[in-house]
Amino acid sequence: MENTIEQTQVPEAAPKLNVFPSDVLMIVLTWVTFFCLLALLHKFAWKPILQGLQNREKEIRDALENADKTKAQLVQIEQERLKILNEAKTQAVLIIDQGRKTAKDLAADIEAKSRQHAQEITQSAHEEIEGERQRLLKSLRQESAEVAISLATKIIQENMDQEKNRRLVSDAIKQL
Repeated sequence: MENTIEQTQVPEAAPKLNVFPSDVLMIVLTWVTFFCLLALLHKFAWKPILQGLQNREKEIRDALENADKTKAQLVQIEQERLKILNEAKTQAVLIIDQGRKTAKDLAADIEAKSRQHAQEITQSAHEEIEGERQRLLKSLRQESAEVAISLATKIIQENMDQEKNRRLVSDAIKQL
């Protein structure tokens, strides 16, 4: 019995009661390490990464806005170019039309001056012809008068008959 008492009195090594079994302890330490690393990453890495991403996003937005502005400016420049081109075409047409009108006016002016000059030449020729005609008529009258005087002188001198007088007048007219 002694053995039994001893046995009852001395308890065998009682199993240690661990509040946290080793698997649970590992899980807890893993979670603690994870949250510590998460806090460190949040403090030292997350903010710079977010800041970099935000900066990059802002740069992309700015680039898109600039691209839109540039596109709008290009559209506006194209419209202005077309407007200037149309104005240039209109002005070219006006200049051509004005040149044609000026050429027609100049041609009409030259034609009018040519007609006037031709009329002046014609008028001068008519005046010259008229002057020459008057001179010839005067000369003819003078010669006729001289012939008439000469005939009258001959008629009176010869005192001839009617038949001779007619023959003399006929001969004088033939000489004219």
